[in-house]
Amino acid sequence: MAENPLSSPQNAAAERQLNLSRRAFVTTSVLAGGAIILAAIPLVSTVVVPSLKKGVGKWVDFGKADKLAPDDFSMLSYEFMVKDGWLELPQRGFVWAKADAKTGVKVFSSTCSHLACNVIWSKDTRMFECPCHTGRFSQDGQPVSGPPKKPLVLLPHKVEDGKLLVHITL
Repeated sequence: MAENPLSSPQNAAAERQLNLSRRAFVTTSVLAGGAIILAAIPLVSTVVVPSLKKGVGKWVDFGKADKLAPDDFSMLSYEFMVKDGWLELPQRGFVWAKADAKTGVKVFSSTCSHLACNVIWSKDTRMFECPCHTGRFSQDGQPVSGPPKKPLVLLPHKVEDGKLLVHITL
């Protein structure tokens, strides 16, 4: 009877060696995958997760609300420190506020809705004007002309103990 070439002792040893190398490959792959996942956790928690969070806000005190010019916008500037990673950096900007006898206080962001330039209130035209792209907004923050399609952002605000507090989103 002829011997089966597949059942020879040499082939059995080669198959055992092949099984060992497959097992070693799977073991190495699982360990390497686990190491990559463990290394990615700090990276994801420090880089990816903060970028997915919505902006954090802060209530900024602009002083006495009765100092606002009636029926005209006043530029109110602010500055406060923000922790960015391990640095503390100043956050600066300004808002436009107006006291109206009918509607109360209105506070608009100074940022144009087109490309985030700063808008300026013009007393002559009684409009907000964006110097970057000649965008114009009405007294209610609605776009009138130029490229802006969205209105100016009306900021959340409140008057407590006679002080105007505005919620600034970072």
